[in-house]
Amino acid sequence: MPTPPLVSAIRRSLDSAGLSRPGVTVVAALSGGPDSVALLDALLRAARKPGVTVVAAHLDHALRPDSAADAQFCEELCDRLKVKLRSGRARPSATAMREGGLEEAARLTRYSFLRRVAREESASAIVLGHTLDDQAETVLMRLVRGSGALGLSAMKPWDGELLRPLLDSRRAAILDHLDAHRLPYLSDPTNQDTSFVRNRVRHELIPMLEKNFNPNIAEALGRTARSLAEEHLALREVAAQLLDRATASAMAGTAFEISVLKSAPEGLGKTAIREALRRSGGLRSVSFTHIDRLWNLVVQSRGGATLPLPGRRTATIVRGRLLLTGLDPSSTSDSTEKPFLS
Repeated sequence: MPTPPLVSAIRRSLDSAGLSRPGVTVVAALSGGPDSVALLDALLRAARKPGVTVVAAHLDHALRPDSAADAQFCEELCDRLKVKLRSGRARPSATAMREGGLEEAARLTRYSFLRRVAREESASAIVLGHTLDDQAETVLMRLVRGSGALGLSAMKPWDGELLRPLLDSRRAAILDHLDAHRLPYLSDPTNQDTSFVRNRVRHELIPMLEKNFNPNIAEALGRTARSLAEEHLALREVAAQLLDRATASAMAGTAFEISVLKSAPEGLGKTAIREALRRSGGLRSVSFTHIDRLWNLVVQSRGGATLPLPGRRTATIVRGRLLLTGLDPSSTSDSTEKPFLS
């Protein structure tokens, strides 16, 4: 009997990430929706032979009256599949929802839960069910928002923590797997709500692009994301080397020699600036505007010039050096460098 396509994809992903061996534990995110159910079943099949332990994790956001029924469904599914389930219940905070919106607040709450479960289970990875369709949506969302190479590289197959073995698989393959193995799943009514940007992209923009421009738009956008990810990684490595040469001693904060930074082409210099911010407290809330203003500060090199930055940091030009001070420890979660998660 041939190996199901999703199982083959997951085996390749586990092998590529160095996770396909006895003693490894992975945490599979389980919402109860089709992607996560297909992921869990195929992951269990792929993990059986190398002896990888799979733990499912479900978080009830308590945002819908029937959310407890979703948790019950996940319990019953895991009983059927004979896999351990870690459940949690946590509503996103009002502050998080005001600052980033409901989707972003729920995302942060969910991934905080998944990372806690992974720590407690001594897991080597968190496995997510994002598909090629999700990747295409993410690229388009970031494109219309105005992202650069980093943003348009979208979600990564493996970043040392998060594994996405289905990132080259279409939703049709997900449904085929569910049908072939007679697996039940939940349908989230909010996925049809076009007041959410991702749903408008999914139900309106992508069908229009498929009909009028490219019937294989998802595959094309997936290739674009992979290419940009490779290019950004190469540029970031060169930028890190530049930044290492520019690093100088400082009594407080982190300092960089302006002459070294200015010797680089603008694109490389800005990437080095981004890397400096990442090292000095993370990139959460850092925008193109911050990078541009900080680069202009370097180029102009006016002594005493300052610029406030996210994370309660300040950039100051002092004696030919760029000094970053005021690091807020709570800002070190580098959300911008993490792939976009839905």
